[in-house]
Amino acid sequence: MTATYEARYCRCGARLARDNTTGRCSPCSAYSRRRPDVAPEMPADFWDEFVLSEALQSRHMGRVIRAWRTHPHHGRHPISQELAASWVGMSQAQLSRIENGPPIAHLDRLVQWAAALRIPANRLWFTMPDNAGEPGEKEDKVNRRKLFASAAVTAASGFLYHQSTPELIGDREAVEWFAWHLWQHRKDELDLTHIPRSIVLRLDRHPHVMQTPDGAYRFTDPALTDVLVAHRVFGDIAQGGGHLLATAQTSHATDLTISALAADDEAARRGLTAWMRGGATAVLRVNSAGILAKVGSSELGDAAICAIRSDQDARHLYLTAVASRVLDLPWGQAAHFAAGTEKEAVSGPHSPSGGMGEWASRCLTAELANTRDAAARWCSAVLLANCLNDEDARSRSALMAAVERETCRENLRAYAAVLAGITP
Repeated sequence: MTATYEARYCRCGARLARDNTTGRCSPCSAYSRRRPDVAPEMPADFWDEFVLSEALQSRHMGRVIRAWRTHPHHGRHPISQELAASWVGMSQAQLSRIENGPPIAHLDRLVQWAAALRIPANRLWFTMPDNAGEPGEKEDKVNRRKLFASAAVTAASGFLYHQSTPELIGDREAVEWFAWHLWQHRKDELDLTHIPRSIVLRLDRHPHVMQTPDGAYRFTDPALTDVLVAHRVFGDIAQGGGHLLATAQTSHATDLTISALAADDEAARRGLTAWMRGGATAVLRVNSAGILAKVGSSELGDAAICAIRSDQDARHLYLTAVASRVLDLPWGQAAHFAAGTEKEAVSGPHSPSGGMGEWASRCLTAELANTRDAAARWCSAVLLANCLNDEDARSRSALMAAVERETCRENLRAYAAVLAGITP
């Protein structure tokens, strides 16, 4: 019987010979031997890639480094944190904190990374010294004064914006920045001290942004946050990038808007399907499944439910999200309820004094009528199995009614299982 050979590839995309044990092609191995401590110089269009461009616009060097490392130009395997960290003489753990932590506020570090990654000067949000990356200690004093002034803005606001930003950023970019940070912090408003001055100047004259008596800024309609964030995330999806979907779990409202956009974009649906089934993180898989489950197609709904059901991490995240939204529970309590470890002990702000019980069953059976999210209906059935009892005639009647209108076969199976006393 002839043994099958699984093709292997170098990070640059070149196919490797069968006897290659290094995991790198000859040119890449030669480059590593010649310059193991220097990042390669990239072509001009490298910096136009969507995720990297977004990272540069965010003025967060950690995100820039991560987008640079995971760029499609590097082939099937990203540049490791360990290798990238070695270029500036730090450890992998230190780079991990930079990529996932707050923006770098120290000028010298920003210059160091910009020089190490060979980022073009016209892509940066700060001015590089004339001799950046060159040996010697002399630096242009005017440039340093400008850079230290920018660093002072960072220390005050947590975000680095050059003093000339008010002339460079438009109203649309300012509002998108504001919406993104509201969404990331799960807030309806941001305090003035947390917003760069350049953004404040734009928000002050925007018709859909208001300032509260306490000095905080908020949208006149909170729903604008989800709409603006959804369009930004969908832009990433449409370009084939899953970075934004992988960074934070999207909300039900955000998913609804993204799903409406994806309904008319076949390429976006294909990308979401691939991430749903094989995404690198549970958050990416859950977000992708959540969007596809809301497109309105029974076929996509069944695919999303199958993916969630067979993926333990994704299953728990989706169940927790539904429990948190439907039962109005804090995330931690919702996670316990989704795991079946807390039933009567957990109570929501609108639940009766006796705990979850009948109140939880009532909320979950109502969610079975949510025609806009096939996976949420499945999750509600699973959660309902944790609190349904033989005397709960009302919930059983609601399940029978749900059977009559359900279009997804996976949900029909789930409803039947719950009626039979089985957790799907």
